[in-house]
Amino acid sequence: MVKGVVALSFAVALAIAVSACDVGHHTPRPAATVAAGPQASSAAPGTGTAQAQTVYVARSAGRFVTPISTITNTAGKRIKVSKGATGIAVTPDGKTVYVANWRADTVTPITTATNTPGTPIKVGKVPGWMAFTPDGKTAYVSNWGSGTVTPISTATNTAGKPIKAGHRPGMIAVTPDGKTAYVVDEPVRYRGGTVTPITTATNTAGQPINVGAAFPGAIAMTPDGKTAYVITGADTVTPITTATNTAGTPIQVGKEPYAIAVTPDGKTVYVVNQFGCAVTPITTATNTPGGPIRVGRAPTAIAITPDGKTAYVVNGYSGTVTPITTATNRAGKPIRIDDGPGAIAITRDGKTAYVINSSIAGTVTPITTATNTLGKPIKVGRRPFALVIAPDSHGAGHH
Repeated sequence: MVKGVVALSFAVALAIAVSACDVGHHTPRPAATVAAGPQASSAAPGTGTAQAQTVYVARSAGRFVTPISTITNTAGKRIKVSKGATGIAVTPDGKTVYVANWRADTVTPITTATNTPGTPIKVGKVPGWMAFTPDGKTAYVSNWGSGTVTPISTATNTAGKPIKAGHRPGMIAVTPDGKTAYVVDEPVRYRGGTVTPITTATNTAGQPINVGAAFPGAIAMTPDGKTAYVITGADTVTPITTATNTAGTPIQVGKEPYAIAVTPDGKTVYVVNQFGCAVTPITTATNTPGGPIRVGRAPTAIAITPDGKTAYVVNGYSGTVTPITTATNRAGKPIRIDDGPGAIAITRDGKTAYVINSSIAGTVTPITTATNTLGKPIKVGRRPFALVIAPDSHGAGHH
């Protein structure tokens, strides 16, 4: 998920955002317009074939994760983790889901074959974002409250020595070759934001890369690993050349960029502008922004289908999800979700998008991507917050 795992609630952030939907005009970023977990979800790598999968939903209320079978769209038996389950990620092979418990300062591994939780792994204070090396051997966990990143060996579920990574480390992106992890750091007093590169072979931090941001946020890596794009201001995104670890010229986007995603072919970066109520496409070959694509109010999350043809944007205040055809950068008819939609994830076959409804009652709504039609909301419990999708030969309903 973080730009700050302890901050204003998501509902408050949305209340701030609704006053402005005037694309092209800029306002200063508020001191805290963040959620306590992932800002953006991207689709897992697609296989092109249908398969049984399980959606894992972390709930900020209580100590539980709820599995959902994508075959039946029914919730399975809840899985007990620890306090403040907000961050969630799945290993590349789909065998283990890791849950960051920010109130317990632990990470809980869940074996997806049986949906059984393992012993919580002690990390730093207020853990949030997680990322894996492509081989799945190491998980990196950002500890917002400790100023560190904890490496976890997934073979043994043991934590390594914490790595110093600025003041308030948040989102992490790992290069496709697995050699470097990039950690966004929120500076003290919101001055001089940086990105810290960590060499994964030795787990040592390199020289922080100054991105000049008051409040750097989400980061996304191109599939070739040559460029990392970081949200760095009230209206900018900064590209980082990974070969030299140097920041390029900031790219002007819309008002209050919040979430970011890259198409599978690496040709376009989509930036969700929360206060501009729009999405800005960036052509990666030239780092030039295209015209804003109008969506709903307070957009906060985006996911792209594995074939790269459609980007789905969640509009928290409008209660909608907007599909964008990437070939034309045109927005389609908004899909009405209601009830405060939040995080989104897309199945690996690209057939279904699952959207969290961030209400107290708590549901997840499936969207059939072929027709952009809604399925029946699935009850998962109070305050669902984040979700991931893992391949599963059994389905959540059979565990």
